Amino acid sequence: MPLPPCQLDYVPIPQMLVDLKDRDTLLRSRWLRPFAHLFAHPSLWHLNRRSVPRALGVGLFAAFVIPLGQFFLAALLAVSLRANVPLAAAATLVTNPLTLPPLYVGAYKLGTLLLDHSPHDGADGLAKSFGPTILEVSGPTALGLLVFATISSIIGFTVASLWWRYRLSRRWKRRRRMANGMPLPR
Repeated sequence: MPLPPCQLDYVPIPQMLVDLKDRDTLLRSRWLRPFAHLFAHPSLWHLNRRSVPRALGVGLFAAFVIPLGQFFLAALLAVSLRANVPLAAAATLVTNPLTLPPLYVGAYKLGTLLLDHSPHDGADGLAKSFGPTILEVSGPTALGLLVFATISSIIGFTVASLWWRYRLSRRWKRRRRMANGMPLPR
């Protein structure tokens, strides 16, 4: 006996996202039509040894450098650097509502450490009584986020490059073994 349909099975999806099934449909979208020539290059959509590390580096940099609009910044940087656009956009998801509070606290602490000043330097008595103001906090936090963005993009690029190289060398070894009639390792 079939189960009755659940009311939670239907999740409304905006019609624009339903219509975007592949790259060509995306490029024909009326919102992207003026910029379609920029997104038409094949390396922006294929996974290869050059586009994947670039995409991870770009995506991680965009994720940490600005709090909003990360997808758009990652896509623009990916287009200009010929990186994989979907992977660059997906890499920005490392910053989300769960990771933002510890990230910003860590960025502020790193920024104050690098600038070598206490959180209340130069504040008047009123600001001390109400805690640090936005102006006091924004400089160290921005510096910390920039350091996080730079380091994470370098690490992401390096790890992706090494992973791709390792995977490629394993494939070549496997081909050599098969060509020589040797048993494959398990």
